[in-house]
Amino acid sequence: MIERAFVGRAPELAALTATFTGPDAPWLLLVEGPAGIGKSRLVARFAHAAPCRVFSVTGAEDAGSQPGYLADDLVEQLTDARGGIDLRVATTGLGAGPGGHVSPVDDAEIGGSGADVLADAGFARRMRRALGAVETLLVVDDAQWADAESVRLLAFLIRNRPAGGFRLLLAFRDGGCPAPITRLLRVPHVRSAHIRVPPFGEAEVDGLLPGEDPRRRARLLSASHGNPLYLSLLAELPDQELDRALRGENPDPASNDYAALDRTIRAELAQLPDTERSVAQAIAVCGVPPDLELLCTTVDLPAATVADALDRLVVRGVVCASDGAVAFVHPLIRTAAHRLAGQGWLAMAHRRAALALRARDAPMPARAGQLEHALLGRDEVAGAELRAAAEQVLADAPASAARWLALAHRIAPSATDPLADAVRLGRALLLAGAAERAAEALDPAAAKPGPHQMEALLLSARCARMLGRVDHARTLLAVAATLPRRVGDGPVQLELAILALQDHQDAEGHARLNALFGSAEIEDPAVRAAATALRCLGFVADGQIGTAADLYPECHQAFENLTDADFREVVHAIPALGWCAYFLDHDRDGLVHLDRAIRVSHRFGRSYALAELQTVRAYSLAKLGRLDAAITAADDATDAATTFYYPDLLAFAGAVKLRTLQLTAPTDTATAQWHTVAALPRPAMRWWRQVVDTTLTETARTLGLPPPAAQVPGLIPDAPDVPPLDVRPGPLHPTHLARAAHAAIADGDLTMAADLATRATTAARSQALATRGSAATSQTGDRSLGSQVGAAALARADYAVAVGDLDTAAASAEEAIAAFTRAGMVVNRAQAELVAGIVAGRSGDFGQATSRFASARAVFAAAGAQRLLAETTTAQRTLAGSQPVAATTLTRREREVAELAAQGHTNKDIAAHLYLSPRTVEDHLGRVLRKLGLTGRAGIARKLDELDGPVSAHRG
Repeated sequence: MIERAFVGRAPELAALTATFTGPDAPWLLLVEGPAGIGKSRLVARFAHAAPCRVFSVTGAEDAGSQPGYLADDLVEQLTDARGGIDLRVATTGLGAGPGGHVSPVDDAEIGGSGADVLADAGFARRMRRALGAVETLLVVDDAQWADAESVRLLAFLIRNRPAGGFRLLLAFRDGGCPAPITRLLRVPHVRSAHIRVPPFGEAEVDGLLPGEDPRRRARLLSASHGNPLYLSLLAELPDQELDRALRGENPDPASNDYAALDRTIRAELAQLPDTERSVAQAIAVCGVPPDLELLCTTVDLPAATVADALDRLVVRGVVCASDGAVAFVHPLIRTAAHRLAGQGWLAMAHRRAALALRARDAPMPARAGQLEHALLGRDEVAGAELRAAAEQVLADAPASAARWLALAHRIAPSATDPLADAVRLGRALLLAGAAERAAEALDPAAAKPGPHQMEALLLSARCARMLGRVDHARTLLAVAATLPRRVGDGPVQLELAILALQDHQDAEGHARLNALFGSAEIEDPAVRAAATALRCLGFVADGQIGTAADLYPECHQAFENLTDADFREVVHAIPALGWCAYFLDHDRDGLVHLDRAIRVSHRFGRSYALAELQTVRAYSLAKLGRLDAAITAADDATDAATTFYYPDLLAFAGAVKLRTLQLTAPTDTATAQWHTVAALPRPAMRWWRQVVDTTLTETARTLGLPPPAAQVPGLIPDAPDVPPLDVRPGPLHPTHLARAAHAAIADGDLTMAADLATRATTAARSQALATRGSAATSQTGDRSLGSQVGAAALARADYAVAVGDLDTAAASAEEAIAAFTRAGMVVNRAQAELVAGIVAGRSGDFGQATSRFASARAVFAAAGAQRLLAETTTAQRTLAGSQPVAATTLTRREREVAELAAQGHTNKDIAAHLYLSPRTVEDHLGRVLRKLGLTGRAGIARKLDELDGPVSAHRG
């Protein structure tokens, strides 16, 4: 486990520290809290800063049977202290007194050992004198494990407090204060302070895990119940294993991510007495909070023995009992207890639990959860139970359903309808994200005519699409389309349409959707919502932007109206809705649907959809300028595509991360990502492939890399290094033309740039006219595609700057600013403001230029766009170097303020010196900076020297 920083605990630390404030302060300090809450860390931090010598001993459960072992440890430390040993470097790691040394103690004075406490009362008195020689803090950690003889010594020291300001600190688990000491708390002269260590809150978790995503930190806080130990263990797990842990499932057998858990929680459980450990393991086997009868059957022990063991487990903080049920205090302990048991013991325990649940006619999923671990042989009854349970949980937990179906097929293969079993297993595996295994299971049913062929073909095609086998998916769906229409084949038509539209087969896609809208299947709300989104995406891809804009509100509302249960059935169609929102500048709406789809996919085990959902989300986040979040989403997409083998999305998700890193990361990081994406196979989907190739070509230019070997043919002849463009006027056509224009300007080909900028403007205005005339946008003002209008306007401004047409450049930059604002694209808007600032500077309006640069800089800094921030700095320096300075630039008062600021005085100092208000000084200083073309005080002295000219030279 990674060692975390000491955070929080300020009130508790202050309460302990306050005990050194005077002679009447508490001197018996009790620190209580559950296991893992951080008692030892708190005590160590307090003891390290204690202004006295410190001794520390620690209780251990496996040493509890050794008489006086804590007292023996203390004797050894007192003996070692002879000769002035510095306890700060001793094994306790705690503190020493003033000067770093302790008083020597004569071995003869202490004498004996802790075991002699019962036999020699003089031993306790000698210990008292030794501890009272100088001011001393004695720390006893894990006091709940203290042996009886050592407790008697501690009780003696409490009744007879050693001299010299002796303090005793006992740290123990909830309810673990030794009874003899608890009774002494009522003695009048025993001044005590009881510190209960509370769970962490949000602030402490933020300090403990500063690098975590805020949403994951919040999830970890909730899952850990604020316990620092559980928090640290959970934080080290990847998301997939974290989900398993929080559901109380055993970890993936192939995973090594539970090593820290094994070293901590399992190690403690292993020390439990045999009966208690067996009962804890049986509770883990039972899963849901068991009743006493089920628990006794599972562990195969009498009720009285089990009840006694439960009492001891509650005292130890392993389980809790409330509302008539017993459960582990945290799912991690349940996982550790289950993993601690041997496989043979587990098999017998699960078998006993399964038989008990069958006898009481318990729900099928509860029985199946036991049967899958019971080492079953041929068993028809168990096979039927497993199939029934799988059917019940398929929608919510497809991975469990797949395991149970596979086991049922092994122990009781169907003799009457084996193809039905194959389809059930294939469906479960696909929903759980195991596309390769699902395809293998479905092959027999997909190849054989019969009642299961249609569904098998549909599911097989979805597997093939996920695996990048587009031609095979198309072949399978073509076969399905020739089969007789049947009730319930709406999903087949949806799959055909999705595949066709993704591969730019628009006519085929529209035909599939038209057939679906003409069938009774469209009455299903989920099917209608998905089909409407696909139709909208088809219009977008076909360049019918106005029609798509009219249809989008209906798409949005259709999915809004779905319950989560309906939503999960068409979660694979949500990417189409997300792309519609992306292309039509409804990105915020799209993110709402995408986030819901991701939640639903996690909740109902629809793992197969996560890679594509996170990819669309990454593109939308990047467009809105949420660059860090976009990189995180791209990484999540890559993880899901790798885990569930969705190879087409690896390069597609990698492309958006590359574009984002180009803005936010050092060049070597972006270059490494470029090589990663370039080395990946291109997606089979033509649209995705075009995005990847375009991204690689454009970023190669910026990074100084050669263009990638394979490119999609572009629109520009004889210019192989120009970004490839889509030959169809799709929704991003203006942006593609605008990017090519910027590239031509960078190459100095202004003739080509003029043509591309003009074509981008024409395409964007055509889209704007289409959307302005749509019924949906006429009621909400100008909802033209700001993303495309802004891209074209920015290219036009860039070209106008290059040819010196500053009026056109200024107007175009303003148009880009307004358009990007409309689209919510904050980083692109700031880029347009940067151009506007450059134009203003060249026009001599240095105040306007400074204001534009400051606005752009603030956005780039907030978004983490370091490359654009550097471009802004360069533009500011260029402006400052080119700005003429006249001797009459500053007023007398401004000159006075400037000179004092140049000397390093604060605004408050300047105000006092000139008898002005701080606000007036701030106003004067702002005008000084604008007039001098500066963004901060650092350059004022140099500019004043330039103002003075020969005078300053003479002074020098």
